[in-house]
Amino acid sequence: MHVHVELPEELDVEEYRLRNARGEIPDHTPYGLHHIGDEGDVVTFRRPANGLLAYGSRKVRDRLDMYEAVTAVTGAVQRRGADALLCMDERNGLPALLTSRRRPVVTGVGWLVRPDLLRPTHRRAATTALRRAAGLFTQSPGLVPILKAHWDVDPDRVHGVTLGIDPEFYPEQPWEGRDPSGVTVTSVGDDRNRDHATLVGAVERVRAAGLPAWLELATTLPVQLAPEAGVVHARRMNAAMRGLYQRSTVVAIALRPNPVGAGLTVALEGLASGRPVVATDNPGMDTYVDHGRTGLLVPPDDPEAMAEAIGKLLADPERAAQMGAAGRKEVEARFTSASMAGELRDILRGVVG
Repeated sequence: MHVHVELPEELDVEEYRLRNARGEIPDHTPYGLHHIGDEGDVVTFRRPANGLLAYGSRKVRDRLDMYEAVTAVTGAVQRRGADALLCMDERNGLPALLTSRRRPVVTGVGWLVRPDLLRPTHRRAATTALRRAAGLFTQSPGLVPILKAHWDVDPDRVHGVTLGIDPEFYPEQPWEGRDPSGVTVTSVGDDRNRDHATLVGAVERVRAAGLPAWLELATTLPVQLAPEAGVVHARRMNAAMRGLYQRSTVVAIALRPNPVGAGLTVALEGLASGRPVVATDNPGMDTYVDHGRTGLLVPPDDPEAMAEAIGKLLADPERAAQMGAAGRKEVEARFTSASMAGELRDILRGVVG
């Protein structure tokens, strides 16, 4: 089987491999998709546009809700010889579905929740495209029933795929290597579903209760955090995140209610690092964070509940260490990029026949 992967325009696989070799980013290819070829299948990646074509493509993309229509058309030559196309999300998936009729397309869905939430033109285009999909997948268990119920697609073509990360890039950090005070809470995230205000409120409550919690938050979103309560790293951390995980006793993720799987990657990075995770209990989060064993799940928009969970783990480092160790084992067993690529390989083989 020959799979051609259509990545977002900003991802250049060759540049990605160089950055990985320098230790800057995880996996040898984006999402670890080279692992699809671990059993002998051929995997190729779309080469990015450059020059005037890249400039024009960006202009069109900005007018089309970030859909990459130009590269879907101009990249048709690169698809020759492929048995199937794979796209990781709608940016590439919908244009590929609308422009490639000669071979099956499997695409991820990350944020198309319900058609009634879209503008009429957008809804019609998305509906037409998704009907043509040989396979749809999502890494959020909460989105699977929504896709089946609200879009006019064959339910048998909708798949849940388990998110995976690179456990070598995020190694288990020695418990003794964390901040000696044992009160550091780490979090990260820039997407619109992050609820950093609830997280900051939770840390403030922990401090008010007598535990000197210290928050290290990596985000480019605006956050109000008192200097005595922590620090905001207002930049992309990449490999530096490993240092934050190492210093932490708890990795905490506060989210607005959503079914799209926000925060799952950070949860897995924290677990892989051997740290317990406190996270908002959105649909699907319990697939990745086992409440009471690898972390604690709390209701959304509830700084009191998040403060209680964080405080319990900071006050009981032995329990926190046990959860972190269990989380690392869970990532190695179930949540690697290689295992995720294996699930995608199975879907692709099923549509190729």
